[in-house]
Amino acid sequence: MDLSSERVQALSPQQRRAARFIVEHSGDVATRSQRHIAAVSQLPAPTFTRLARAVGLQSYDQLRDLCREDVLRNKTILADRAKSLIAEVNENAEEPSLIARHAASAIRNLQRVVEQTDPDRLTNAARLLADARRVVLIGEMSASGLMDYASYMANMSLTGWKVLDRAGEGLSSELAFLGSEDACIVTAVSPYSTRSLKIVRHIVEAGIPVVAITDNALSPLVTLADHSFFVATKSPQFFPSHVALMVVLEVIIDMVIRERGIEAQKHIAAVERQNHILNEYWQEDLAANKGE
Repeated sequence: MDLSSERVQALSPQQRRAARFIVEHSGDVATRSQRHIAAVSQLPAPTFTRLARAVGLQSYDQLRDLCREDVLRNKTILADRAKSLIAEVNENAEEPSLIARHAASAIRNLQRVVEQTDPDRLTNAARLLADARRVVLIGEMSASGLMDYASYMANMSLTGWKVLDRAGEGLSSELAFLGSEDACIVTAVSPYSTRSLKIVRHIVEAGIPVVAITDNALSPLVTLADHSFFVATKSPQFFPSHVALMVVLEVIIDMVIRERGIEAQKHIAAVERQNHILNEYWQEDLAANKGE
C-alpha cells in the first residue's frame, strides 16, 4: 500500500477521512464487514473501495487483509512482549499496575518506530540538518516542551538551533531572515496544532526544507515535509504518549552531532568548561565537610 506524500495529496477529502479511519481503527477493519465500517465511519461504502485503488491496491479485500496482517503482527509480537513486561513488573498482582501498563504501551510504540523507520531516510535527514546554516524547531501545544528540550540538547553541541516563536521574538522578524540554507524540524500529533501548520506553510513557501515527526502518513504535515517520520502514540490514558516522539528527536540530534564530528565535540567541551566556570553543576563542598 502506497501512502507516500504524493499519494496522500492526491486523495479526495472523503478518501482522506476513510484512510484516517482505517489507520485509527485497523482492528475493526480487519474483523468487520465493509458495510459496518461504512456505517461506523459515516462514509459511503464505495469510498473505501476507491481508497484501496487510489493507494495501489486492487480491491477493498486487499486493504482489509493488510489490516489483518497488521493486527496479527502486533498481537503475536508486540503484545506478547508487553505481556512479558507486565508479568515481570507485577508478578504477584491480579491486575497490571498503571506504571506497568504505561511502560508496556511505550515499548509497543517504540518497537513500531524501530520496525517502520528506514535508517537511510534518517541518515539523509540528519545530513540535511547537519549542513544547514540554522535549524528552527516548531512545536506547539503538547509538543512545545519537547521542542524546548530538543533545543537545549542540540545547543550543547551545535550552533544555530532554536525554537521558533519563543522568548518574545516576533514570528515575522524570525521568518524574515530564514532561507533555503536553513532547515526546520516540526513535531505534531493528533490533535494537530493549527498554529504549527500555519508556520510550517510559511517555512515551505520560503524554500526551507522540513523534517516532520508525526503520528501517521495521513498527518497534514506529510504533504509539507521533505522527510517524514512516524511515531506511535497509543497510551492507556486519555492523552497520547510522546515517548516515541522524544526518542526519535534524540536519535536525529545524535546523528547530526555525529555528522558534525570534531566541530560538535569542541562545542560540547566549550559549553562544559563554561558550566564549570559558572558553577552550573552542583558539587559537594568537600572543604566545608572536613570537620564532620
